Amino acid sequence: MPCDAMRHILSRAVPLVHESRALSYALTMTLATTPRREFTQDEVDAICQLAYEVQNKLAKAAELFKDFDNLSDPEVDHRSP
Repeated sequence: MPCDAMRHILSRAVPLVHESRALSYALTMTLATTPRREFTQDEVDAICQLAYEVQNKLAKAAELFKDFDNLSDPEVDHRSP
């Protein structure tokens, strides 16, 4: 696999991992520092949205790493179905 392709995949994956960590930290700190009874419905919705964004970014990062594994495995057929 050419180095340029590897760099491209990693350059796309690294920001997703960093963003996921930041979102996860924000979510954790919000939940850890706020008594449950103090959440409004809008805040609960915002927390759910944040959790969704974390999961979405992690899924994208996982897909990029899967692509990386497929490109580096000579046994895998890389053509689109």
